[in-house]
Amino acid sequence: MLKFLKERKSDYDANLFVNELVEASKYLGILEGKVSSYQFDGILIPLLNNKDAISTMYIEGTQTTISDIYEEKINAQPNSDKVAIEANNHTRAIIYGSEYLLTNPFSHPFIKKLHQLTLEGIVSTEKEKTLGQYKAEDNRITNSMGTTIFTPPSYTETKKYMDELIYFMNDSTDGLNPLIKAAIMHSQFESIHPFSDGNGRVGRLLISLYLYKAKIINFPFFYMSEAISQDKRVYYNMLTASRNGDYTEWIRFFLKKCVVQARNHIGYIDSLNQLYEKTKETLKTIINSPKYDLIAECLFTQPILTSAYLAERLSVSPVQARRYLDSLEKAQILLGNDWKRNRRYYFIDLLELARRT
Repeated sequence: MLKFLKERKSDYDANLFVNELVEASKYLGILEGKVSSYQFDGILIPLLNNKDAISTMYIEGTQTTISDIYEEKINAQPNSDKVAIEANNHTRAIIYGSEYLLTNPFSHPFIKKLHQLTLEGIVSTEKEKTLGQYKAEDNRITNSMGTTIFTPPSYTETKKYMDELIYFMNDSTDGLNPLIKAAIMHSQFESIHPFSDGNGRVGRLLISLYLYKAKIINFPFFYMSEAISQDKRVYYNMLTASRNGDYTEWIRFFLKKCVVQARNHIGYIDSLNQLYEKTKETLKTIINSPKYDLIAECLFTQPILTSAYLAERLSVSPVQARRYLDSLEKAQILLGNDWKRNRRYYFIDLLELARRT
């Protein structure tokens, strides 16, 4: 049976994590400085959103790539694919959550709304009816073989457990470091398993939103899914252990993943800056038009393009847009496919950067 948080105060000693907290705070501080000085939020934030959506889908067993998401966005009828819908849902949920938390505390309706936004359009018609509602029957947590590894509290007790967790999330007077609280919060939320589906997705969103609300970061886009997905099995094993023993190893794992993710984001921003400046300078010499700046923005916001898409963004004819794209392909900035109609052009440097960082 899952213990309430008030019964688990002896299951961890915050003094054991001094070194991990110092390191995590250091890299989060560096990251915050990078984000604060970054001039192109319209480029950075969508890319971070898409990368985290891919990572959280991987944790949940869905295999996709950054190219899949951008391919879908350029389709004549976008958002027809569940992968693209899920990525879009992820963005909507984090934006809604960050705006809500500017003036409101965590609450039952808020967490239920996150659940609805996250799963709309990607579950069965029957499950759509339960979105934004706590589970109406008991559920279980299983491993990849389908074996039950933990039985969450009964659906009749969900609200009671969530009442306590929400109070814990909103309490700023308990003296606990917010990074430690985020680790405990995530473990408890996943253990309560309050929804019939989507608990992992919502639980990882809550990490970002909690750290934002607690002012550990001044932007809500610090996503843990990428770092967690690199050690998916360890993540699940640590969560299981945290339910039955003490929190020590789970908290230590969580703090180390905070460092990994912060360093990943720092490297990503630095690489993105370098590529943007290099590409912009190259475009300036190739494109004999003041529109080279806007073309650079198009490449970085939608690295898979068609002449129709570029024509609309630049307010030029499709023929002129095709000339621009062909010039960039000739300069080996873009790689075109073999289609005769609706030919697509790929900004490989950015797609590769997004995949590897």
